[in-house]
Amino acid sequence: MGQIWHPCKLLDGLGVVLFSSDVSIIPRVTSAGASLGTSERAMINKDIDLTIPLLWGEQRFVKNQWGYINYLVGPNGTGKSILAEHLKNAFNQGGFRPRYLNAERLVGLERQQEGRYGGGNLQRGFDMSLFEDYKTRAEGSGLSSSAIIILKERLDIRIRIEALLSDMFGKTIRLSEEGGFLKPVMQRINGGGEYNLSQSECHGLKELITLLTFLYDPSKNCIIFDEPELHLHPQFQSFFLSEIRKMAGNPLEDPTKKLFFIVTHSPYFIDVKSIDELKNILVCHLDKVPSFITDLQDNDSYVLKRFLPRFNTHHKQFFFSPNPVFVEGYTDQQIFSILFEKLEVSLGASGSCIIDVGGKDELGVFYKLCKSLKINCRVIADLDALFRGKLREVVSQDDRSNEYIQQHGISSNLSGAIGDLETQLSSIAAHILSTNFQDADILHLKSTLAATTEEHRKRVTTLLGIIRLESKIRPNLVGQILANFNLAIGRIGQIISAFKTCNTYVLPKGEIENYYIKSPVDYLNITNKDNSFHAERDHLLQISNKQDVDSEYAELLGVIRDAVPLVEIEIRKHLKFEIFEWIHRVQTGIAKKEISNAEDLARNAKIDYGLYSQILGLEGLVINDDGTFKCRIQINAALIADQPTIEFTHATNAHSFTM
Repeated sequence: MGQIWHPCKLLDGLGVVLFSSDVSIIPRVTSAGASLGTSERAMINKDIDLTIPLLWGEQRFVKNQWGYINYLVGPNGTGKSILAEHLKNAFNQGGFRPRYLNAERLVGLERQQEGRYGGGNLQRGFDMSLFEDYKTRAEGSGLSSSAIIILKERLDIRIRIEALLSDMFGKTIRLSEEGGFLKPVMQRINGGGEYNLSQSECHGLKELITLLTFLYDPSKNCIIFDEPELHLHPQFQSFFLSEIRKMAGNPLEDPTKKLFFIVTHSPYFIDVKSIDELKNILVCHLDKVPSFITDLQDNDSYVLKRFLPRFNTHHKQFFFSPNPVFVEGYTDQQIFSILFEKLEVSLGASGSCIIDVGGKDELGVFYKLCKSLKINCRVIADLDALFRGKLREVVSQDDRSNEYIQQHGISSNLSGAIGDLETQLSSIAAHILSTNFQDADILHLKSTLAATTEEHRKRVTTLLGIIRLESKIRPNLVGQILANFNLAIGRIGQIISAFKTCNTYVLPKGEIENYYIKSPVDYLNITNKDNSFHAERDHLLQISNKQDVDSEYAELLGVIRDAVPLVEIEIRKHLKFEIFEWIHRVQTGIAKKEISNAEDLARNAKIDYGLYSQILGLEGLVINDDGTFKCRIQINAALIADQPTIEFTHATNAHSFTM
């Protein structure tokens, strides 16, 4: 039975709301009745309430507002494709006609026939008597091969595809009918013979032809593209997304428009130009329902709106990472990334990436965005981020930091603790300025304070000074000022720890330049940052020994190792299990007198040396008349670079040997 739609006048009498028990489209209008811009048009209201036990147990995913283009993002294995199929079923009503194209959609258009092992089965073409069956089966399986049939049946779509092929690629397509079969053939405009689309055309062009066919096909008005970036060059990803934007809209209000869902791992497909579009991103998680942004505070929206024009493909990585790490600038990002590379630590193994955002306020906004999207982000910030800016604000509002402050009896909240520290720092700064010192380092601190007029900067300078010169300053203090000094030293450590509870890690020496070893810097007045960065980067790139990296950058590595979640691939552990199994086989074979020398060992089927020689090499074997023996093996360099040598005997406990 069809839906029954009821007209209902808007309060201002300027439009109509169409609604049913299923779906309602509620246009926003200006006071003059004109529609707002694309990014601020109405959302599509449709109640979706899903449980997918395989993904989330008994948790429910509930969402009732959808943009014209919706994105499903997140790490591998979080169920994006399964969710997409459920959304297809959920939208298969209320006037929507969905089509889902999965990531294996080119089945039937592969290069060659592979028989029962899979592969193309349409090399002869499409049996023209079975067109409807092809289309039904392809739609049910999420395949795109039936696009060729649509091109045969829809001249308007074929003309658009032909224009694209001609103008962008210098090629033509012809739908050949031979012996009752429809076969697509291609030809270059500037010469050459025709060739079969499925056998001789590149995957990228097959993708574009079929994806655009479904994009332009008016028979479907809700399209779900699963990984449309497959086989497409980044520029063609951008081209395809621009075509999607042209078609996006309310299909129930304008039949020429379509609703889109894009499942993607490509930052090129996350084209976010407004705050409203940011709310159309669903982030999928392991064992949790997808998350999305609902509301933002006005000041968050203001900062984000100013940032979005600079929102590049590098920034967009955080949508795909379960553990993104945000830093303020590109120098931090470069130095941290190279350090991990030199230590042979893979950030990607833990789903991490280091993203520079270009400012302290942006650090705070990304922190809040990730919290809204339930992404477990980390932040590494300079010391002055403790005292002002968006990052201090959002961390101070986080329950975890305030709980830490309260549990340690420091204050009622983090903001109060920072305020107390600021008061102590102002007192210490005034004392330093009014006291005669002889030490050159303290005099440098004093002169810098004297030249600093802004109170925030003066507090940060004081803090940097007392952290670095604690042992020199303390002997010059007595009474209340000494008490204030001791309180400040203790308090800064507690505040940094409170920030850590919110996955925000502060560089206690100030800015990253204070951790450089190649370029001496004045920690109170850092200049020539660009030159210092390039000198440090060049030095790091030339280091070849991991131990040297660990030694030279110990302080900085202490912070970033704490901040960045790491997964070490423990090949030694897994290798050890295989080796102790082989040691036991050798011990048994020798004890049974089945092996009397190295040649026997290599030939014995139970020892299976042919297989195990892929991971180890026999260095020596001595077997005595009484059955005692000594064997030496070496691990292959392809598995462990240092190639450890292992000796074992008849008495070795195979379960407890070390490598």
